[in-house]
Amino acid sequence: MGGLLVTGPVWASARPWTDGYGRLGTVEISADRKRVMLCDALDDEDKVAVEYKTTIGRTILLQAGPKSGCVDDSVFFGSIKRAQFCYGPDVDPDGGTWRWCNPARNI
Repeated sequence: MGGLLVTGPVWASARPWTDGYGRLGTVEISADRKRVMLCDALDDEDKVAVEYKTTIGRTILLQAGPKSGCVDDSVFFGSIKRAQFCYGPDVDPDGGTWRWCNPARNI
């Protein structure tokens, strides 16, 4: 994952789900589909985001940036079943059209 080292029992699985554009940022969802880590790789004016849907029907938007760094989140009820990585100057779903997203994929 381009220099990102994630340790600990939650992330110890050999097969987490990953997506993103290495030079812009990445998202990693743990193999048990309970935790998500999103990293913005660039110190610029754009943000990265992951929009994910849980097995109990909630849709959650997690954002990082515009400065480089990582954020994480966890699901307490159900698990993550579908996700997409997004980037751009505005990744708020109510904010307009300046967001580019990878196709949503089942986890």
